[in-house]
Amino acid sequence: MENLFYLEEHTSCRKYKSDFQTGFKYSTIKAGATLEKMDTSCNHLLFLKEGLIHINCDEYVGQSIKKHECILIPKGARMSCRAIQDSGLLVMTFDVLQNVCDKAMLHSYHAQHADVAYHFAPTTIRYPLTSFVDLLISYLKGGIDCEHLHEIKEKEFFLVLRRCYSKEEIINLLHPIIGVSRFKGFVLQNYMNVDSVTELAELSGMRRTIFDIRFREVFGMSARQWMLRQIAKHIRYKAMDPEVTIRDIMDEFKFNSATHFCRFCKQQFNCTPKELLKNSREE
Repeated sequence: MENLFYLEEHTSCRKYKSDFQTGFKYSTIKAGATLEKMDTSCNHLLFLKEGLIHINCDEYVGQSIKKHECILIPKGARMSCRAIQDSGLLVMTFDVLQNVCDKAMLHSYHAQHADVAYHFAPTTIRYPLTSFVDLLISYLKGGIDCEHLHEIKEKEFFLVLRRCYSKEEIINLLHPIIGVSRFKGFVLQNYMNVDSVTELAELSGMRRTIFDIRFREVFGMSARQWMLRQIAKHIRYKAMDPEVTIRDIMDEFKFNSATHFCRFCKQQFNCTPKELLKNSREE
């Protein structure tokens, strides 16, 4: 695509996306390089235009994404991504869905397929989604970066998805955000910012008893159980880093003593902290 006419006028508009928070971004990654960290308060859809990348996402380790595949990194997930080959990656970052039809679609799929098991696996990008990706990358490379474009293209993506992919394929791709209520969205966005269930309940503005009932209805277990599981996922992910020490993990996740952390590891991983680091790195 030729460079944008009147680039100065375009970039000086107050709707020009000078600060990237949500919307689309295209980047190239050299083989061996890692993708920059993503905002965990948003969802990210990764469309691989070229190359091959490996992704670790919470408990899912070593997933490969190849040319013409896409995958969702849900809000709150800890992810690392390394290019195995020179790669071109389009990322769609979004928080809440803009379109009422898209929200209705996901809620209806949740009601129909709530018991479908989730596997962190890529979905093939095929026509006309391939054309959608190609044209959008061309726009971004050409300097078209207006907020309106990002909003329109997000809506277009879900329209293409609904019309050209089966329910099973959509559920596989978007499973982590299907049926996400306002309450669930609040929990996913805030649970890492508090030290206890009581603090999370207070932040929600709900009485603790009401919060506990609502939590069990939405997540199928107690808030304490769920939070311990989430912390365990994040700790296992952190433990994969060969430069991270036991003390680093204890400090980040606010364990006040080695005994406390050792007890947590034995309960959640059936091993000691030292064994956790060893096992995680071997995986």
